[in-house]
Amino acid sequence: MRILVTGGAGFIGSAFIRLLLSEPSDDSVANLDALTYAGNLENLAPVAEDPRYSFLHVDLRDGQATMDAVEQFAPEAIVHFAAESHVDRSILSPKPVIDTNFTGTFHILEAAKKAKTPRFVHVST
Repeated sequence: MRILVTGGAGFIGSAFIRLLLSEPSDDSVANLDALTYAGNLENLAPVAEDPRYSFLHVDLRDGQATMDAVEQFAPEAIVHFAAESHVDRSILSPKPVIDTNFTGTFHILEAAKKAKTPRFVHVST
């Protein structure tokens, strides 16, 4: 199965990717992440060289880039972890939260719909 994970460089997303790739399988995983303050590719060092893993440096706020990435990878499932999740940041500056959590989620949903991705799981804190 081809699985696209958004926010895969974050704490929870990276744990999910490491779990997916911890056992032998034919699954391939694409990690779509903007690498903002919470994203760290070091979280994925154990799987970075796994041929089933790929990284796509894409910001969900960019609707066209998101669409292109989904069309390129053609996932059978999308697991959406990407979000601005720090409450203190949302109080100090709400616009990035709105842009990422609402607009970014809208973009990945629209891309999934256009690509006819059969499974979409939204993980939210």
